[in-house]
Amino acid sequence: MRIGPRYDNATERLGVALNMVPVPVGLAMFGMPIARAVQVAQRTGVFRALAGEPKSAPDLARQLELREQGLARLLDALSAADVLRGERDGRYAMPKRTAKWLDPASPSYVGDFVADTAHYWDWWAGLETLVREGTHVELHGTPADDPYWRSYITGQYQLARLSSKAVARAVGLAAGARSLLDVAGAHGEYSMALCRRHPQLQATVVDLPGSARIGREIVGTAGMSARVRHVEGDMFATDLGGPHDGALAFNIVHHLTPEQAKTLFARIAAALKPGAPLCVLDLYARPSGEKPDNGSFLGLFFHLTSGADTYAIPDVARWLAESGFGPTKAKRLPQIPGMALLRAERVAS
Repeated sequence: MRIGPRYDNATERLGVALNMVPVPVGLAMFGMPIARAVQVAQRTGVFRALAGEPKSAPDLARQLELREQGLARLLDALSAADVLRGERDGRYAMPKRTAKWLDPASPSYVGDFVADTAHYWDWWAGLETLVREGTHVELHGTPADDPYWRSYITGQYQLARLSSKAVARAVGLAAGARSLLDVAGAHGEYSMALCRRHPQLQATVVDLPGSARIGREIVGTAGMSARVRHVEGDMFATDLGGPHDGALAFNIVHHLTPEQAKTLFARIAAALKPGAPLCVLDLYARPSGEKPDNGSFLGLFFHLTSGADTYAIPDVARWLAESGFGPTKAKRLPQIPGMALLRAERVAS
């Protein structure tokens, strides 16, 4: 823990305030309440209400129909964590660094994603069972009409908007490309970004019914329904159409076994024109001997929620080669730290 006049995060500041508790104690004591306080403030409308002007706890309680005592404690905790700012007149304000992400009027708003992370609370409760017994959380059998899909897909869409323009550039579709396959593309944001970049492009998003239902709404609201369509079904069984000028398989490989990944890659290869690229965006396992970084948290989360794992780039490149693709090129994008975009072109039969 840093000792000095400045601290790098809320956990350190709170730890110092409580008599310099050790970092593991600070994380255990304060990491959970900070995360939960942010989730609850988003889900109860606190951030939305503070986006316009500062308000006191009594005023917010009346406006949002919440209990004043609990709300006041919540606001104080968020102020201690520098998520909000407590004013001397008793009102609470939203700093610019918070408004950038949690003011609904901000173009970088991710409030629905923050609200969706409340589901993670129960999932993380299964971590000890995972470590002791190897039993993971099962998410993909959720019924198509479950409200979870709206929460999940809308949140993922808001995250994707932050990087979709840069990702579309990195995909490298040929000039004049007309047909794109987006496997497990959910919200369709990456397909929409590519369609904006390529005027003649049409995209087909293949995903599960619950995901596709929300994705259609998002695409419709964006005015892109004429160019981006959703096909409901299992990516291992549904007709992928084609031949396409390119394909995306984003954030799906970490849910698959190696054999499943190779099966999927082979199905995609059969739906592509020779020379057309498949781009695989994902979090990949760090090289042996490299120091763990923040990607380790996502790796643990993926294992918890799918029972699969993150894989090393050379392994995924080998699976692509075994499935009908040429050499793989990897590209890191600053907009999505910790992840990489792998690009390989289908070889001629």
